Amino acid sequence: MTKRNMIITGGVVVLLTLAAVYRKYNPPSTSNDMVPIAVETFQVNGGWGYRIIIDRHPYIYQDIIPGIPGNHPFHSKEDAQRVGNVVMQKLMQDKNPGMSPEELSRLGVI
Repeated sequence: MTKRNMIITGGVVVLLTLAAVYRKYNPPSTSNDMVPIAVETFQVNGGWGYRIIIDRHPYIYQDIIPGIPGNHPFHSKEDAQRVGNVVMQKLMQDKNPGMSPEELSRLGVI
């Protein structure tokens, strides 16, 4: 074996070793790595609310319409679901989950 072939072979061995070590400590992510997040609606006295569940644990409990003065429940299950879905999307995008009156108006909630 020539000196050139030995250098190439040694380089290939080093690269394969580095690739194996990298894969061991940086495994490819799978869908199992994702934390489950869901919106559940529920009835309250006089209307509806929603909760955000993250990894099977309650994260947000919203029994009134957020972002407006007073304590008013959602008028319908669909309204609560729409707002809950927007809040969930904001959380998934690492944004502030708060709702403004303008957002609620665009969703047809107020």
